[in-house]
Amino acid sequence: MQAIAKVVGAGLAVALFCGIYLAAADTALADARTEIMLGNKAAQAGKLEAAVRHFSKAINTPGISKANLAVAYNNRGSAWDDQKQPEKALADYNQAIQLDPAYHEAYYNRSYALESQDQLKAALADAKKALQLSPGDKTYQERVKELEDKLGPRR
Repeated sequence: MQAIAKVVGAGLAVALFCGIYLAAADTALADARTEIMLGNKAAQAGKLEAAVRHFSKAINTPGISKANLAVAYNNRGSAWDDQKQPEKALADYNQAIQLDPAYHEAYYNRSYALESQDQLKAALADAKKALQLSPGDKTYQERVKELEDKLGPRR
C-alpha cells in the first residue's frame, strides 16, 4: 500500500510539474503574442521606436513559438524599414525566413529593403518567391510586375 502511495505521489508530482511547465509556456506564448499585438498597434500609429521595443520584447520572450518568433522578426524588420534602416530590416527579414522558409510575407517585405539598397535583381527574386509561396496574391503579382518594369530589359 505504501509503495502504491509513493508511486501515486510521484505521479502527482510529475503531473503538477507538467502543469506548471505548461502554464509557464502558455504565459510565455501569451506574453509574446501580446507584445506582437502591441508592436503592431504602435507601428500602425506611426510609433516605430515603440513598435521595435515591443517586437524585441516578443523576440526575447523565453518559450516563444517558432512561428511567433518569425512574425516578430518580420514585423520588427518592417518597423526598421519604415525608419529607413534597411540593414537592420534585412537582418530581421533574414531571421524570419530562416525560422520559416515558407513565410511569404517576409520575402515580400525583404524585397522592399533590397530595393532600397539598389539590389533590384535580389528584390525581384524575393517578390517572385513570395508569389510562388502564395500564388494568386494580387499584391505579390503587382510587386513582381513593378520590379520587372524597373529592371526592364537588363534583367
